[in-house]
Amino acid sequence: MKRLRFAPLLLAAGLLTGCASDGSVSNKSYLRAAVIGRDSVTLAFFSEEDEVVTVAADSPEAARTAAELAGGHSIFTGYTELIILDGCDSAATLDFMLNEWRVSPSCIVACPVGDGAALLADRGADELEGAVKVAQSQELIGRCDIVTVLGGLLGDGKAAEVPALSREGFVGTSEIRDQW
Repeated sequence: MKRLRFAPLLLAAGLLTGCASDGSVSNKSYLRAAVIGRDSVTLAFFSEEDEVVTVAADSPEAARTAAELAGGHSIFTGYTELIILDGCDSAATLDFMLNEWRVSPSCIVACPVGDGAALLADRGADELEGAVKVAQSQELIGRCDIVTVLGGLLGDGKAAEVPALSREGFVGTSEIRDQW
C-alpha cells in the first residue's frame, strides 16, 4: 500500500522534468567537426542522417544560426572533435570556439592542404581525426588540442604548429600565426 502512495509523486516528477521539451536529445544535431573559412563554415555532425553542411557566413555564430534554420535542429557544440582553420583569423576563431561554442578542450585543431570544405565532405571527420591521432601516436606531431594551439597563438611566439590534412590524410605540419 505504501508503494502506491509514491506512484503519483513519481508520475508528477516525470511530467515536470520536461522530457518532451525542445531540449531533448532528438531535437539536436551534435557537431563533430567544423571547417572555418574566411567567408564560409562547413559543419559535419555525428549522425549519419545529418549531411555535411556548408553555409556562407562571415562568422561561426552566423553559420551556426543559418545551419540550425536549414536543418531544423539546434546544434550542440560541446562534443566537437575537430576544427580545421582554412584562412580565417586563427586566434580569434579558436577563442570564440572555446569560450562561446564551448567545444571540448581536447578538440583537435588542424589546417587543410587545399579546400577544407571539400576535404571534410570527401574524407569525413572520422578519418581526418583518426589520421591526426595516428600521427600523434607515431610522434610525427605533438599536442594539437584547441587549448595548446590557442596558448601558442596568444603566447610570446604568436604561432602554433598544427597538423596539415589533405585527401591523403595527415601530410605533415603547418605553422599558423596569430592575425590579431
